[in-house]
Amino acid sequence: MRISGLSSGIDTEALLDDIMAAERIPVDRLFQQKVRMEWKRDAYRDVNGQLLRLRNLAFDMTLQGTYQRRTAASSHESLVSAEASGNSIDGSFNIEVKSLATSATYVYNVAGLVNEDGKFVLEGETRTIEFEGVEGTETITITEDDTIETFVNTINQNKNLGFSAFYDESTGKIAFTTKETGADAKIEVVEDELGFFEQPLEIAGKDASVVINGVETTRASNTFEINGTRVTLHEAREGTTVRINVTQDVDAVYDKIKEFVDLYNEIVGELNLRIREPVNKDYGPLTDAEREAMSEKQIERWEEAAKSGLLRSDRMVSGILSELRMAFGAVVKGIEGKSSLGQMGIKTGSWYEYGVLHIDEAKLKEALQEHGDEVAALFTNNGTGEGELGLARRITKVLDDGMERIVSTAGKASIPYDQSYLGEQIRRYETRIDDMEERLARVEQRYWNQFIAMEKALSELYAQSDWMYQQLTALQG
Repeated sequence: MRISGLSSGIDTEALLDDIMAAERIPVDRLFQQKVRMEWKRDAYRDVNGQLLRLRNLAFDMTLQGTYQRRTAASSHESLVSAEASGNSIDGSFNIEVKSLATSATYVYNVAGLVNEDGKFVLEGETRTIEFEGVEGTETITITEDDTIETFVNTINQNKNLGFSAFYDESTGKIAFTTKETGADAKIEVVEDELGFFEQPLEIAGKDASVVINGVETTRASNTFEINGTRVTLHEAREGTTVRINVTQDVDAVYDKIKEFVDLYNEIVGELNLRIREPVNKDYGPLTDAEREAMSEKQIERWEEAAKSGLLRSDRMVSGILSELRMAFGAVVKGIEGKSSLGQMGIKTGSWYEYGVLHIDEAKLKEALQEHGDEVAALFTNNGTGEGELGLARRITKVLDDGMERIVSTAGKASIPYDQSYLGEQIRRYETRIDDMEERLARVEQRYWNQFIAMEKALSELYAQSDWMYQQLTALQG
């Protein structure tokens, strides 16, 4: 604690605050430069986050599966339903379901084997049942402490058995049912000491009987594939033919292309605003002293104005935008060997829209319907020559290169030690600020020492003056 001005009457602390405020001006200026550089680094990282969103979607657009969308329609969904996949082949086929595939099932009345509490009546004995499981013999052991419920749980928890059990308390019956269907689905009992089964016992399921395009055949499961399309049988009805039509899902592919174009327009629009954002020269980063004098709302409004124009006319962001526009304008072999995205209904806007794209929905859907493979090639071609690299691959390459440049300049928040250009510059600022803070501390201490010396000298002078006054008073006395 420093007590000042006892001899001089000067408010030393207030005077030193004013002096140090003047001394601190270069430090505050350096601090503001550092904060502004941090803001710019964060602005670059925000841009990279936006580009990453577009890059991920652009990568999806390079995949053939994005365009191999098919839809399957059934003339009678309650009898037979169908689900298309990327491997489905366009076309139609007819199915008549004569019988469904069934599981192997065995039902037994256990009323004489269990008491009122559901426990097995074994009179102290232990019984076993051996089944032929999926991977060998499985033995189930039953004691007098077991109940029908614990027996059912044991069956259902044993995955190697290949079947499950269900007990109906109201009828006193237990049912065993295989998890698979078809003639190969079996319940095989090797030995039964409990008397559940007639030995030897082998119960098998049945295959589904169907007629596909006039060919009578069987299937082990009620769900199977025809030319890549997943078909599920729900009900047998002899004499009723169900027609399945598989076609290209134009709407799904259109929606994916539109999603890509919409995101492209969104990000290009946002980045164009960033490089044209006005700079507010009257607003800069706030110092700690300035922040203390303001409310949270005032600080928020001030910093919003101060951050405006951080990337105005930025060459790196402008360069990425220019490369994206060039990627769309590059020659790509398109429909029927011609070279124009306009053929598929995608066009760039007017010059004042700065690269925004527009979709002609009817034209794009027509192109997908009539030339789906060629539209896909416009995006996915992976050649190396002029006109051989697809649009999505060009965009992906532009974004990868641009994001790498930004990382080199501004780094990533996820990297513990930032070795980017701006990261190094910020550390230099921090080092200089630390050095200047140490110097300010020494300067302030020197001023204090000088004022303390002055106070001490004044105190001694006043003491001598008092002594002389006392001596003169005594002589006059």
